[in-house]
Amino acid sequence: METPLTPLDFARRARKLYPDREAVVDGDLRLTYAEFFERCDRWSAALQRLGVKAGDRVAYIAPNTHAQLESFYAVPQIGAGLEPINYRLSAEEFA
Repeated sequence: METPLTPLDFARRARKLYPDREAVVDGDLRLTYAEFFERCDRWSAALQRLGVKAGDRVAYIAPNTHAQLESFYAVPQIGAGLEPINYRLSAEEFA
C-alpha cells in the first residue's frame, strides 16, 4: 500500500511516533516533536481566534528560523494558505 506523506501527515506521524525526540534546533532553542507541534497548534488556535478560516491566505514575513518553520504547519492545518514573503524586500517591493 502506498500512502502519500504530506507535511501535515508527517507532523501527525512524527508527533505520535517520536514525541520526545529532538525535532528543531534554532540557536539555543531546542524542541522535541511534541513541543514543536504544540507550538504550531497554539499558533493555529490564535489565527482562528483572529478570524482566519479555511480558504483564507496568511502572509508571513520572517527570517529562516523556527518561527518560519512553525508557519508551514500552523497555517495549513487550519486549511488556510501560507504566503511567505521575503523579509529582505524593500517597502516598494512589498507594495
